[in-house]
Amino acid sequence: MRFENINILIISPFSPKWSNISSLRWERLAKYLSKNNRVTLITSSFPESGFEKSFDIGNSYLIEIPLKFYAKNPYLNESNRILNNFPNKKTLLNQGLKSKLNPILEKLFPVSSGGMLYHDIFKYKNFIDEIIRNSKKTILITTYGPWFTLKIGNYFKKRYKNLIWLADFRDPSFDISSYKNTFFKSQTKKILKKADAIIVVTKQMQKEYEKLVKKKVIFLPNGYDGDCMFNLNQHKTKRKEYLNISYTGSIYNEKREISYFVEALKLSKEKAPNINFTFSYAGKDYRIVSEEFSKRNLGSLLNNHGMLTRDEALNLQSVSDVLLLVVYTGENPEEGKSIRTGKVYEYLATDKPILVIGPKNWEMRDEIECDGVSKVFEKNQTNEMADYIIELANKEKIEINIQKRKEVLERYLYRNLATELEKEIENLLKQKEW
Repeated sequence: MRFENINILIISPFSPKWSNISSLRWERLAKYLSKNNRVTLITSSFPESGFEKSFDIGNSYLIEIPLKFYAKNPYLNESNRILNNFPNKKTLLNQGLKSKLNPILEKLFPVSSGGMLYHDIFKYKNFIDEIIRNSKKTILITTYGPWFTLKIGNYFKKRYKNLIWLADFRDPSFDISSYKNTFFKSQTKKILKKADAIIVVTKQMQKEYEKLVKKKVIFLPNGYDGDCMFNLNQHKTKRKEYLNISYTGSIYNEKREISYFVEALKLSKEKAPNINFTFSYAGKDYRIVSEEFSKRNLGSLLNNHGMLTRDEALNLQSVSDVLLLVVYTGENPEEGKSIRTGKVYEYLATDKPILVIGPKNWEMRDEIECDGVSKVFEKNQTNEMADYIIELANKEKIEINIQKRKEVLERYLYRNLATELEKEIENLLKQKEW
């Protein structure tokens, strides 16, 4: 869909060059929006060159604004970045403290996490102002966080009445699991008064923001843009009384712990000692994983790969029998029910069963379990998890419904999500009578 004489301007401070999950969403959407439209992506950059991942923003024009200040550049040296990322108890404590302070700092200053990055909001405004003045019509898309992107959207919407402002939220700007009228909830409502529409990534966020702002809230989830790893021979055999499970994701203190799965694996081994179980992990939290296995005397089952490249991680998934996905293990199921990690779409692009640990009312439960084999378990269902693991291990063939899996994945391909966004933009243009 082509929008004549319109510039789509995307403000995404996390650069597509950075190996950061926050940068992927608008890198992919910009790629497909730019097939038929003029798209400009404005982002931040470190002044010195370092480890940068390959990226693809299609025909979009990239503007990079050097950071004004930063405590560290986590991409300066890939090997140092990996080695320094392994948390101990002290760093976990610091992370908990930072998680409480960061929202306040981001509200006051143009900063974001990942090295205490201080963005140059004035240069952002200068570049954006020049583009808007030289364009007949502009659609401004800001992506939260950090908070200063909302300030930018609000600033230019006041300055240019004919501007269309879409405020995108990768994460909620307030605690959507709390019914209290928090400070950040009221501040979000205030700053979004002039937004033309809101974009969110989960259905729960859509409900909460609709109640808050009383205007159009578009559900546009994160998605997938890689190759589909469906094996045409979906009924392939595996070794009976053997099961290799892998996890290629991150672990977060309390909110996303692997201990519940390891406990289930221990129970599996006790119930079926004749079965050969193995578990493969790839990620920055390999020490935490090692500790959880060691304290249960399961170290011999663990293949700990540490950090792998994306291609290496995908290869690890391809040789596994089952993929583990830890969605949420915190104490508040309302908080966890709308979490959609980027890993879920990556897993859906395989022909592997998925074992999910998350809330009972997780909003993707039906989509995961539609293949007839994959299962979602609550964290305390360790006995049920153990029985499920044993059941799969005793099979010579694990047959998932590939067609159902494909139908689910199709909804989350970034090319299709970009098309949905274009339709929403077209409706806004008709309302504006541009």
